[in-house]
Amino acid sequence: MSAPVAIVVGGTGGVGSLVVLGLARAGHDIALVFHQAAAKAEALRAEVETLGRRCLALQADASDPAAVDALVGQIRAEFGRIDVLVNTQGCTGALRPIQEISLPDLRRTVDVELMSVLYCCRAVLPQMIGQERGRIVTIGSDAGKVGSSAEAASAAARGGVIALSKGLAREVARHGVTVNVVCPGPIATELFAENAGTGNLSDKLSAAMVRATPMKRLARPEEVADLVLYLATGSGAAFVTGQALSINGGLNMC
Repeated sequence: MSAPVAIVVGGTGGVGSLVVLGLARAGHDIALVFHQAAAKAEALRAEVETLGRRCLALQADASDPAAVDALVGQIRAEFGRIDVLVNTQGCTGALRPIQEISLPDLRRTVDVELMSVLYCCRAVLPQMIGQERGRIVTIGSDAGKVGSSAEAASAAARGGVIALSKGLAREVARHGVTVNVVCPGPIATELFAENAGTGNLSDKLSAAMVRATPMKRLARPEEVADLVLYLATGSGAAFVTGQALSINGGLNMC
């Protein structure tokens, strides 16, 4: 029997790369989808292959539905199956009030953080439904549940991902496909630093988040990746679907 196949969209990021390697260690062949970080993707592809797994690194803009359809078609032709889809894509951009953000930047946020997830799910579901099995996990944000000042557009997109995933979970449960969202609070990654700002601003925001969190630290990338891997591969997660699971050290409890 051929190895299970996982697609990881945005897999060159801090959490995404850990998910890629975790899936490879769990025995999955990998389709690594990246937008711009070609050097990181190539290094990650080589690392996956040292683990004895196949890895196809593919450059695409996941906010383009035609590109996504072509991408998934290529993956199906290469591997013959799709068992896992993990969406990790997100936008960078300084935190600021919505009236200070240009309309193109607002549109880009929604395209990347919501529409690309919809396009990827839509493209893989025929294969998963035909197989009568599959797992879809999207990394969202706690902001999609409770809102967050200075990132209203991202919160709206992430909230849309939660609603989308719950709706899809109901549609495809009878086919053995699960759909879930991991909702981190602040994570100690490069993306957090880029979104927060640089230097003193980033340090002050991190310190404020730590003070507000009952566990008194930010999430670690490997902790978020471990939850994603549980939902994507764990036998205990076979009956978990339609859930938006927070991982935030108690910052928000809902």
